Amino acid sequence: MFGDQLRDTAAGIVHYENADIPLRIKQYAIEGKVTRRIIPHWHDDFELVQVLNGALEYVINDDCLIMQKGDFLFVNSRVMHMSARYGEERVDARCLLFQPRLLSPNPLVQSSFIEPIWENSPFEYIFFPRNTEESARILSIMNEIYAAKEENRTAYEMEVIGHLHQILAIIYRYTRKISPHIDQKSPAADSRKSMLSFIYHRYMDKISLEDIAGAGHVSKHRCCELFKNMLGYTPVEYLNIYRLEMAARILTSTDRSVQDVANTCGIESSAYFIKMFRQRYHMTPKEYRKSAH
Repeated sequence: MFGDQLRDTAAGIVHYENADIPLRIKQYAIEGKVTRRIIPHWHDDFELVQVLNGALEYVINDDCLIMQKGDFLFVNSRVMHMSARYGEERVDARCLLFQPRLLSPNPLVQSSFIEPIWENSPFEYIFFPRNTEESARILSIMNEIYAAKEENRTAYEMEVIGHLHQILAIIYRYTRKISPHIDQKSPAADSRKSMLSFIYHRYMDKISLEDIAGAGHVSKHRCCELFKNMLGYTPVEYLNIYRLEMAARILTSTDRSVQDVANTCGIESSAYFIKMFRQRYHMTPKEYRKSAH
């Protein structure tokens, strides 16, 4: 049961404040020694990102963007992405996720303006650089959204949904201008997503490079190429990194033994597990658990 919860989280399940209103609004900071990237993930939600301070690296399939204050990013539904702090300066950012179904139930609005962005769209993401008309307008709307949430205004969700329509209208108009010239989708992205999904669901089992490549319907050589290009690791290296990430989550949320955690995450030898864990986190599993409390 616990393993199922971990796999769901890693696959990109979004936890909304209200399950009946598929909307998540958050502001977060990255500071100190935290430099690791978030695990690549995808979800059905649209994602809106705003940087308030510092610089944020966003990797979307094969593209890498460096976002700074004033930049705005729209990530489409079901597109694989991850982010990390860029440089040593503290990063403050805002992220808003919402399901396309949260928008207008009117069939004509859905088919004319929302589905062209969502279904069969050539766009995996739209990046609006700072100091452009679009970014200035969107960021002003984003500020209104976060003010409504922070002040906990009565029916703030209705206010937010209204603002989301404004942002989607800007995105829709922009895509109409440039869509004849751009197609961001690629077969490589689908293969990589299939292989990552295989790792996320089978990391506790004994799996090989051949197994991972088979999940993406590519050769072992192409499999290594795809992982190196996006993640900077071989598939097997990334599998071990992911296992350690899952182990760290179990250590901080349960009192299970180190050996049990290692076995749950597909590592049979506790000595080897401790060695790998120390290399990645610069402390033993027990020290890591203690530091989290």
